[in-house]
Parts: sequence; structure tokens; C-alpha cells
Amino acid sequence: MSIAAVDFETYYDSEVTIVTLGVHHYLRHPQSDIYLVAIATDTGIEFVGNPKDFDWTQISGPDWTWLSHNAQFDLPVFQRLQELEAGNTCEVREIAAWHDTADLAAFLGVPRSLKESSNFLLGTKLSKDVRDKMKGQRWDAMTPEFREDVCKYAIDDAIYCLKLFTQYGHLWPEHEREISQMTRQMALRGVPLDVPGLKNDIELLKTALWEYKQSIPWKDDKALLSSVALREECHKHGLIPPESFAQGDVAAELFFKEHGDKFPWLMAVRDYRKASKHLSTLETMLKRERGDGWMSYGLKYGGAHTLRDSGDTGLNLQNLPKGIVSGVDIRAKIKAPEGFKFAICDLSQIEPRVLHWLAKDHKMLKFIKEIPDLYEAQARAWGLYEKEGSLKKNDPALRHQIKQLALGLGYGMGAVKFASVAGVEPDEAMRLTKLYRDKNVLITKLWRDLQNMFDASINEKDEEFHMELPSGRLMRYRQISGNEFGARAKIPRNGKMMELGFWGGIFCENLVQATARDVFMHQCLQIEKAGIPVLMRVHDEAVCLVPEESAQERLDQIISIMSTAPEWAEGLPLAAEGSLSEVYKK
Repeated sequence: MSIAAVDFETYYDSEVTIVTLGVHHYLRHPQSDIYLVAIATDTGIEFVGNPKDFDWTQISGPDWTWLSHNAQFDLPVFQRLQELEAGNTCEVREIAAWHDTADLAAFLGVPRSLKESSNFLLGTKLSKDVRDKMKGQRWDAMTPEFREDVCKYAIDDAIYCLKLFTQYGHLWPEHEREISQMTRQMALRGVPLDVPGLKNDIELLKTALWEYKQSIPWKDDKALLSSVALREECHKHGLIPPESFAQGDVAAELFFKEHGDKFPWLMAVRDYRKASKHLSTLETMLKRERGDGWMSYGLKYGGAHTLRDSGDTGLNLQNLPKGIVSGVDIRAKIKAPEGFKFAICDLSQIEPRVLHWLAKDHKMLKFIKEIPDLYEAQARAWGLYEKEGSLKKNDPALRHQIKQLALGLGYGMGAVKFASVAGVEPDEAMRLTKLYRDKNVLITKLWRDLQNMFDASINEKDEEFHMELPSGRLMRYRQISGNEFGARAKIPRNGKMMELGFWGGIFCENLVQATARDVFMHQCLQIEKAGIPVLMRVHDEAVCLVPEESAQERLDQIISIMSTAPEWAEGLPLAAEGSLSEVYKK
């Protein structure tokens, strides 16, 4: 098997950019120009020049694997070249695979960028200065000297992409490569949109924004959403504003609720903000519709340290707003085409289930297997509920309390923080925290065991701490240290290696979330292999497209797949819930 690293360079500026247009429309913009490709192979081929000048048959066929350091971009670039019949690109009809070394870097626990991953894994300092200078520059207008710099920059990227894979690719298991490819294919395939509904809702929101604006006193002379202007208006009316007006801030929501009826401009500002954000999202979705009723989107394999997905390219489908704002439901604008339905299925309480399984809490696992309601199972296992009948029906207050405990205290959260998160008084938070720890000695033992493992690595003068997951995957913590202030380690965060503090509870949280991710990804692969396309992965939820005539049968199949633990997770009690819908909903 031969390997070729392929890296394209394209024109971009402040307006002609993927963040604004999405990859599909970026490559079809009137100013788009795919002017350079750099190719480096393990057979000795090195080429840098216009894509139409390369003989692509040299690296095509079932014995060739291609690499790119962001294949979610380079793959559609090559497909666009084939659409344009550039050179002999159309003669490439088959390759073995196309792998993404940025995804490999994420799997290895280093930042995704080629600059940072090459620095960490290869000890090479690459500069991106040339790339920055390429903004707004066309190949024909570049000086000979700058063209030479661009060519060197491009071939260096291809060479180091190849080196990353040849030196570290063996550490990337086949099933993780499949997940990487599935992620790319899913995002490029995209989601179907209700285009008429999008256009209608955009007009609804524009009208609503105009109406809200009429109620805002400072609309004519100050920035409409200025926090300074809002605070000044509050003081004029004798109101003491909260420290933050951020959406979701508890104090802000209470402030709006308390004073909104008397001062309508307060609610107008809040509603204007929400509607404005909704409008921006809908306009972006409409701009990115490909012309066939579908919209591609960006998604990063391993965007988080736990290898959870994260959004990309300026439109995050991982975090679409829930509910209706000004009469508009954004999620409902993702709509199944005629003759199909969405089968929406998610894992039920996956993290608490994984936590008790990892802690080897067999008593709790027995209750979880027998009782569909996880929180009732926990209440019975802890001896807090022994009556006949459903906890949810007979004692909803106790069930709510158990849910707070399960979601808030499994990773060692202290009483002070729990009081804030759960909205309870400090004395009650102290009581509940003690109750949770008394009833879950195996979980608190897991925290200590993980802390002891980390401390042992420090004592042995190790530079890294590796936490092995049940799937066999390693979570890596680099440049570890410990002092009187606690454990320290570096993990990738915001494109850099960032030093953070850790302790047993945080390691436990990482372990649980990473294990839950591995379970979910395994199941998504199985769904795809069953011939059911997964259109979106949203946390622990799979959104699949199924034919209307076999929708219920397919949904039952998906629920069965998602309720079955992988071979490496024997004894993990899973449960899944699903529904059929014409539109995406939560």
C-alpha cells in the first residue's frame, strides 16, 4: 500500500471564506480559485503546482491511500476539480482510503493544527506566516519570490502531513479511522432543509425585530444591544441591574421576570437579542443550502479532549437553540424530504450508567437493569425508596432530588458549587453531598484510585499520564506535575496545549465522558453499517434518515443497536429512546 499526502491551496479573503460561505459555496464562489496542490508520497514523488498539471494516475488505484491535514476541506476541493474536469482528475476513480491527519492528531491528544501537532509529535516548528500573507492574493498577481514561498509552504505541509501518518498512523485503530471517515462523510452529505419555511421564518423574525425595536428607548442614538445603554436605562428607573445580562444567566432571567411587566423595554431587549441570534442562524442556513434542498455543515472528529464531536465552520449543529422564539423553531427547519422521516434516538442517562459500571457497583447495576427509570433505580439501590409503584408518580420531589444528585455529584463536586448549580440552600447542599458520597462509596473510591494512578506517574518521574479506557483507547495527559496546589497536566484546548489542574473527580469525569463517547460512536458505526444513514450526531443523539414505509421497523432497529453494549463493555446496562418525526426536534 502506497501513501500520498495531498494539500490544496485556494484563494480566500475576508468575504470569500468557509466560515462565511461553508465549503460547498466557497468552492463555487465566482472568485474561487484552486490554484495549487502539493503532493508528497512515500514512494518519493514530490509535486507542487497547478492541479491540472499533475498526472493524478500516478497516485490512483486501490493500492493508494491519500492523506490530508483537514480532509473535510481537501476532499470536496478534489471533487470540485473533478466537476470542472481539471487536468486528468476524472481518471481517479478509486483509492483505498482518504485519511485526515488532523483527526489522527486529535486521537493522539495534541492540537489539531499541523503547526502544533508537528511541533509536539515531530519536534518541528512550522511557520504559518506565508499562509497569513496569502489572504486576498491571487496566484497571477503574486511576485515570483512570493510564489516560491507559497510553493515551499505547501510542499512542507504535504511532507509533514505524510510524516505524521508514517510515524504515528499505526497508533490509530481501524475503527477510529472509520469514525473519522464517517464524520467527514456525514457532514459533507449534510441535512435536508425546509427552504420555504426558512424564508418565511426569516421574514417573521425581521418583522419581530422591528416591533421589539420600537419599544427600546435608546434605539435612535445608541447601540441597540449595548449593555451600557441598558444599564443606564435601568438606573434611570431606579432598577439595580444584574452583573451580567447573558442569556441563561440565572440572575438576569430573574431580573427580567421580576421587572419585565412594568418595564416592557426590558423584555424587548431580551427578545430582540434572542430573535437576532435566531435570524443570524436561519440566514446562515439558507445561504449554505446547496441548491438541492440540503445543507452541508462542519463537524470535528475529536474536537474535545474526550474525543467528543465539536462544531466547525461557523454553524454549530451541536448547539442549535431549543424551543420557539418569536414564533420560530430553528430545529424544525431541518426537515425530512418527501417519502422519508427522521428516526431520532438517544442513549438514556448514558453517563450515570457508565459511571456505576466503571465503579463496578454491581448492586446499582442490578437495579438499573431491572428498572427502566434510572433515578428510581438509584433511589431503591440507596434505600431511599422502597414503596410499590413508580417513584416518578408517587414521589416526584424525591425523584427530582435523586436526579440532581446523579447529574451534579458524580464527579466530586463540592457542596458550595452544588448549592449554586442545584439552586438549594448551603445546608441542604451539604446534606445532599454527604448523602451521595455515603451511598456511593465505590464511586468515591474510583476518584481516589484515579488520583493515586496519576500521583504514581509523578512519583515515577513520568512525563505523561495515560488513562486507558475500556475500549483500549488511551487518554493522554502531558507534562504532568504536582505540588501543594494539586495535580497539573497539559491537554489540547482552543488549539493549544494548555496546562490545567486535575484531581480524581475530574479524571473520573474525563473517563466517563470518553467511555460514553466510545460507546456512542461504536453504535453510530453499526447504524451506518446497517444501511441507515446518520445525518447528525448531537451529543448522545443520532438523527437518522429512514424511508417512510419502513420507518417504524428501522427505528426499532436503531433502538436495538443503541441498547446493545459493545463487546468491550460487557455488563454495561444501556437503554435508548427514539421517535419518528418529519422535522428535527428534541
